[in-house]
Amino acid sequence: MDIVKKRKFFYIFLIINALAWSILGLFRNIIGNDALEAISWGELVDFGTNKHPPLSGWLIGGLYNLCGQHDFVAYFLGQACILVGFLFIYKLAKFFFDEEKSMIASLIMSSCYYYTYIAFYENYNCNFLSMALWPMIAYYFYKSVKENKIVDYVLFGLVSALGVLCKYQVIFLFLALFLYLIICEREQFKKKGLYISILVGSLIILPHVIWLFKTDFFSFIYLTGRTEIGAHNTPQFLIKYGRVVFPLKFIMDQVCSVLSCVAVYLFLALQAKNISINKNWKTSESLFVLSIASVPILAQSCMAIVENSRIMGMWGSMMVGFSGIFLLNFFPINFNKNTFYFCIKWVYSLMFLWLVGMFIFCLFQTKLHMSFPYQHIIPDINKQWDYETNNAQFKYIGGNIDYVFKIKEYNPRHPHVILETFGAKNPWENPEDILNSGALIVGKSEQDTIDFAKEMIVLLPENYSFNMHEYKFKITNIVGKSKKFKFYYTIIPPIKKND
Repeated sequence: MDIVKKRKFFYIFLIINALAWSILGLFRNIIGNDALEAISWGELVDFGTNKHPPLSGWLIGGLYNLCGQHDFVAYFLGQACILVGFLFIYKLAKFFFDEEKSMIASLIMSSCYYYTYIAFYENYNCNFLSMALWPMIAYYFYKSVKENKIVDYVLFGLVSALGVLCKYQVIFLFLALFLYLIICEREQFKKKGLYISILVGSLIILPHVIWLFKTDFFSFIYLTGRTEIGAHNTPQFLIKYGRVVFPLKFIMDQVCSVLSCVAVYLFLALQAKNISINKNWKTSESLFVLSIASVPILAQSCMAIVENSRIMGMWGSMMVGFSGIFLLNFFPINFNKNTFYFCIKWVYSLMFLWLVGMFIFCLFQTKLHMSFPYQHIIPDINKQWDYETNNAQFKYIGGNIDYVFKIKEYNPRHPHVILETFGAKNPWENPEDILNSGALIVGKSEQDTIDFAKEMIVLLPENYSFNMHEYKFKITNIVGKSKKFKFYYTIIPPIKKND
């Protein structure tokens, strides 16, 4: 009966945690930029985007418009992904521990930096969806291997395909699972279940693969550019020693992100008055845990070593979710009857402290991605558009993503975003229609704005004269402290006005 009570505590905490963080998002002025971008991807109704596979955009684009385009959808969706991830961490942990320890393996992750500050600041993107999908993939894989049921293999193929359609980075998790098969479960290669899962997954991602071939692997243009250090004005020191600095920084980012989780675990050890080291790490169970917890992080780091490329710490957000299972497996604690409730008190206390801290942060911050004053900026821009285009329909907007998605999504005229295509042919836009309809181009500088305009409207007449506007604004917090911002924009009127 006690375990039923503890399970209720576990589920109630997950629900309260998700709702509390979702409601806190309402103290922002706007949705995070990544979430706004994903909403625009969802409007493409295509099997790919200019940066990532399409699943994250489909999900938020559909729900956001279905629910009346309310910002709360983005705040809640990100937290829903985290909640699902917690549930499957718990379900996966039950293969290795009793139910009480399995719940704790999930609970202690709630204080992780990625599940708190980053979750609040970014709201939602493909990384959040991966936080849900990676534990699901690991769970159905291990369940398939251990129980050998066709339905589990099918589900493994399904969630694996969703992982691919979310973010290509899931290949690192597949590598961990493959290594585990090679070391511990080679007989799986002789069973039909594994190949059924591969078939199911392949059929689901097939439309996206076809899209990639049709667009010359368009999404990979961004992927390679994102990791190219020369494209970010990187100092010579980092260009020379990047193969050492970048992977070490990435690994340290992941270690630092779970320090609060480790701290909670150490407090549990003090309460239980024991902790040990599992020296029997060569068992099948331990090798599986070690593989999923370490191989993706090491593989991502190796990419930086091989390519001498920049990798972002946030790219490890879905990789650290197995840290609680790792701690319980390799540094086991013999819990007493009060350990679980002691843990509950700690995670509630940390949740409260994080929420209070982020609420205070909301009051005192002057962040562009949280407090962009669109209520004043958008009417000014719409007024200028009407003046320069003789009240033409405001159909297209493009340029710097720090401003474009904000102006687009909160504009009652809902212009269509001309997605940046990094010099490649845009598969979604007709340049002639853009020229005939006109477009608003936004940049951080005059030259930046001109460069965006020339890339996005390739049929512009030679020696076209840009009528450049500088827009200055400031963001003021609750105590009156302000931070100044500015951007530039140019209006390309419909071509008929230029004839």
